[in-house]
Amino acid sequence: MRLFKSGATRSSNEGKIEYFGFRHPLTELSFGKYMLKHQKQEDGNMRSSSNWWNGWDESISIQSLVRHVEDLQAIESNFFVYKIKTPQGEKTVYLIKPNKIFDRLKYRVSKEEAYNAARFNITAGLLEHLKNKQNEK
Repeated sequence: MRLFKSGATRSSNEGKIEYFGFRHPLTELSFGKYMLKHQKQEDGNMRSSSNWWNGWDESISIQSLVRHVEDLQAIESNFFVYKIKTPQGEKTVYLIKPNKIFDRLKYRVSKEEAYNAARFNITAGLLEHLKNKQNEK
């Protein structure tokens, strides 16, 4: 039991999840900006911020996560990573030197973007896993 100067009492914090300490304002801001950027769909419409809660197969998140981890590894290995959309789909290019044309078109993937993309896929995959686990009960 905790007793405050005001005379108020509260139960102890023991065993309670301390969400505040598990998150950091800089990472939350970075992730929020990443998510806002990706709310815009290819057709120009904005999807709901919680749209991803509707889910998809867990394997989709795992496949995407692995691609983003590969991007992180390439960036860490001093490659410049670019994502280019083609009529056949998205293409990833790893270059030893930066490409001015790709940079002007904003195709370069930053380390921050890759971390946030990985975080998103981990969160989405975990959500599907937890929902599936609950449905098994």
